Amino acid sequence: MSSLVESSDQQPPLVTRLANGLEVRLLHRPGTTLCALLVDVQGGSHDEPGDYPGLAHFLEHLVFLGSRDFPPERGLIPFVQGLGGRVNASTRPRSTRFFCEVPATHLDQALARLLDMLAHPLLETAALWREREVLQAEFSARARDCGTLCDAALAWALAAGHPLADFHAGNSASLKLESPAFMPALHGFHREHYQPGRMCLTLVAPHPLDQQLELTRRYGEPLQAGRRLPEPVVPPMLPLRANRLRLGVPGGGGRLLLAFALQQRGDALEAATAFLECLIQDDSTGGLQEHLSALELGDAVHLRLACADGGQGLLVMDLERVEDADCAQLEAEVLGWLDFLRTTAPWPGLWEERLECLRRRHAELAPLDAALAPRLPTLPEVRSLLEQLRAERLIHLQTEDSDRAHNHVSAGFSLNLERLGVAPGRTSAANWRLPPPNPYLVPPVPLTAIHTRLPARPGLPDARGQGALFLRWHAAEGGLPHGLLPALQRALRPILGAAAGAGVTGGLKAEQGGITLELLGDARLLRPVSGDMLPLLQAPPLWSLAQGPRLQRSALRRNSGELPLRQMLQHLPGLLTAATDGPAVLDADDLAHFWRQVRWQGLAVGDVVMDTELPGLPALPGVLAGQSGRNWHRLEMEGEAALLLFYPLDPVRAAMEVSARLLASLLEPAFHQRLRGELRLGYALACGFRQFGRHRGLLFAVQSPRESVAGLFAHLQDFFQHQRERLAALDQAQLDVLRLTLAQRLVRDDTEFASYARQCWLDHLAGLPADHRSRVHQALTELQPSHLQEQLDRLIAGMSCLALANAETSASGWHHPY
Repeated sequence: MSSLVESSDQQPPLVTRLANGLEVRLLHRPGTTLCALLVDVQGGSHDEPGDYPGLAHFLEHLVFLGSRDFPPERGLIPFVQGLGGRVNASTRPRSTRFFCEVPATHLDQALARLLDMLAHPLLETAALWREREVLQAEFSARARDCGTLCDAALAWALAAGHPLADFHAGNSASLKLESPAFMPALHGFHREHYQPGRMCLTLVAPHPLDQQLELTRRYGEPLQAGRRLPEPVVPPMLPLRANRLRLGVPGGGGRLLLAFALQQRGDALEAATAFLECLIQDDSTGGLQEHLSALELGDAVHLRLACADGGQGLLVMDLERVEDADCAQLEAEVLGWLDFLRTTAPWPGLWEERLECLRRRHAELAPLDAALAPRLPTLPEVRSLLEQLRAERLIHLQTEDSDRAHNHVSAGFSLNLERLGVAPGRTSAANWRLPPPNPYLVPPVPLTAIHTRLPARPGLPDARGQGALFLRWHAAEGGLPHGLLPALQRALRPILGAAAGAGVTGGLKAEQGGITLELLGDARLLRPVSGDMLPLLQAPPLWSLAQGPRLQRSALRRNSGELPLRQMLQHLPGLLTAATDGPAVLDADDLAHFWRQVRWQGLAVGDVVMDTELPGLPALPGVLAGQSGRNWHRLEMEGEAALLLFYPLDPVRAAMEVSARLLASLLEPAFHQRLRGELRLGYALACGFRQFGRHRGLLFAVQSPRESVAGLFAHLQDFFQHQRERLAALDQAQLDVLRLTLAQRLVRDDTEFASYARQCWLDHLAGLPADHRSRVHQALTELQPSHLQEQLDRLIAGMSCLALANAETSASGWHHPY
């Protein structure tokens, strides 16, 4: 169960328990306009009745489908989506969590919906049959997901009979709605586990703690207490059934997973893992990442907890291994580094520095991220974790790109799994070193006069020394050299890691035929951080330049294993600008040519000092060339049928943007309800107002295991037509509510510095005037229902629509640009 981190400038969380057993954790987060709600229910997939695998996951879905006081159309999901907030849930082995983030002005309404849906779900028969098909679609999508299959293989390797290897995802075969015993089992599971004595409610809000406590009592105390359940007996993870395996996954080769079976209380394990991750992500000389890269064994190491429940844990080190790397040697290097950490603890100086970094990072999190984040660890907890990260607890899992027949089933998923022989004896001869002190934690010099060629916006009066820097370089000819982006990302990793530890976040990413550098944080640090980065961008080390093409091939291989819808979202920005491929070979001459002809755009927000000469020539933002009709692109990718439609605004005017934003907020809940809930087309879908590079507009996307692309398009057109009738019935009072909600969201974005800065950058990319945001606010007051109708008519007519699909379609009115 998550808990909240106390930061030096915040009140500690208030922890109490109501008379009915509901545990409450409250954190006062002044200065934010958002609030977060999190409920952890002590009951998960390993507690469900064995006759109905997936029942716990099924119930997690069902509680969102209407409750005693809130019918489905007024439930938590449409309520949060209408406010532009975040909402989700997850089922874990011994717990289920539900969480959302909304404007702080709507805390009581969100809390009322959240607790009512957990305590009094409708569980209507028709909704159960529909939602079972959603779970079936989710199961089908996950059956090809590399991460899911890796977790299933690791579960198979645990001690025989461990419930992690049992089927808990749920599908149409396991959730036997036709059985007379199913509904009593569902109601019994809900009655036993979804009761206040087995719940912990966490609030993070700007409201004073006494107001938060009053709200939790108002909505929490009426919940009826249930009977106390005995603590479950948790089967041991050890001894392992197998400790060396190879998994064949289509499009999923090139990984090595080192998983450790652990015994440690969940919150302590999560906290200690967060500290270990800080050390792993350090790219300084003598650390794990730098050493594996220098030996050309691994490109990156990612740490995650595949399980942390019931006093057990499965900690996974996911390594992106270099092609043809010696996996035995890679394992030996990791174990050698862990042994080095054990023998050098308690790391004087380093421990205090990294703990302060974690504390600072948590203080800067958005309310929902703060609610979900683990608490700060103690040194004994970290040392206890390291003591368990030894070879005798290790599962070694290699992945290879393979579509061979399946030979095992684990967690309900079919696997192509092969046992490997005894590992050859290998040791590490590395000269391990602890990371040096973070250079950016030295008190920065006070701000002086701004020396910059960048357009600048002063930021907000209450920015408190925050700043943001955005730089984008676009190739005027020939596109990006092949492998340039990953080569530069690799070169910048040490600087970005140290900057993040000091409170400056950001990175380098591809953006519509160019590359963009984004930095946000302490305005005094942006100058030294950017000053260290810019020379490396122009002249990266030769070793990183040489690795660029290989890194890009590895990234493409990993992306090919993603869901079709995710792949389409990655392709969309390039199609919007018809980006061209750069040189196939990356060398110093290619790089020099790139910087000679490249053009840059930039923006500074807040008190930013920039006195470094920027490479390239200044450029004005481009304008999207108008296209009539639907422009269709077929992307060759395996998997379920997927369709993405993007309607860019051309040109972007304040009135048009307002009508598009308001239409998106109106359509998003209905889109999910219609396509996922009623038609049961699939699990993966997206709808909303989005911006890709300089292009902003309306996005609709859906992936389905049971429909063709042509069928998906027909369903989308039917949806648009049905919404046309709904708009015709929209009265002035309903419009005023929508307008007020959008106005509050815009104000919120303007008062949170990071959101404000990014919006300034997006406006700049789109070539909009500095007063565009104020024009949007003004246009909102003048919006009429007819404006929404006109915007929807554009969607129905397919005006300037870019469509991506993974199959042919016979729909009329499509232009094929090839």
